[in-house]
Amino acid sequence: MLHRNEACRTVLKQGWLSQTPASFQGEVLARCLLQRFKQGASVYSIGDKPGGMFGLVAGGLGVTMAPQEEGPYVAHFAMPGTWFGEAAAFTRQPRMIGLTATRDSELFHLPLSAVDEIVKRDPSAWRYLGLVTLDHLRLSLGAADDLMIRNHVKRFVAVLLRTAGCRLTTPPSQCPIEIDINHEDLARMTNVARTTAGAILRTLEADGCVALSYRRIEMLAPDRLRRMLRE
Repeated sequence: MLHRNEACRTVLKQGWLSQTPASFQGEVLARCLLQRFKQGASVYSIGDKPGGMFGLVAGGLGVTMAPQEEGPYVAHFAMPGTWFGEAAAFTRQPRMIGLTATRDSELFHLPLSAVDEIVKRDPSAWRYLGLVTLDHLRLSLGAADDLMIRNHVKRFVAVLLRTAGCRLTTPPSQCPIEIDINHEDLARMTNVARTTAGAILRTLEADGCVALSYRRIEMLAPDRLRRMLRE
């Protein structure tokens, strides 16, 4: 398990909390609980009663949704630094998405009572909490735009980049970028057949852009993949 100081450094250098003032960061982290979830464990499910916020410190999360007639199905893969749960804190309505640990993971949990305490001390803190929703809106708009790409190979590459957190830029970290996802889920996310998804991945692997293993994809050349979208 990560040392708490190391966990704090992770969420302060990337993601939502890194975009907020230092005083607000201190208020949040002072009230966060560091929790561990084994691979396959549910953090929360669609329809669960409202609760607090969660910030991914280490590991990975599969994000499930079911907004229309179908689902639930995997719609995104979350990387460390990503936060969820602010919608339930705002509305006190049931969870709209589900989160599942795709590998052994560690998360900060900011309880709902802690959110209320922060806002009671400083009502303007709602603006900083709202930045999480803004991040999710940007992600959703980008995802919708990518799914309008007519060329199925480019559409597939765009979604792959988005799930790896490098759709627009490559993170400066020297750590390998790995996403936990199977061919079936990725095919649904990109609106292609499963056999087509497998064929595209094998081609990308042969070109040295990705490395494939069981339920995991390592991004080897995200910059090259982004150039493919402009060609």
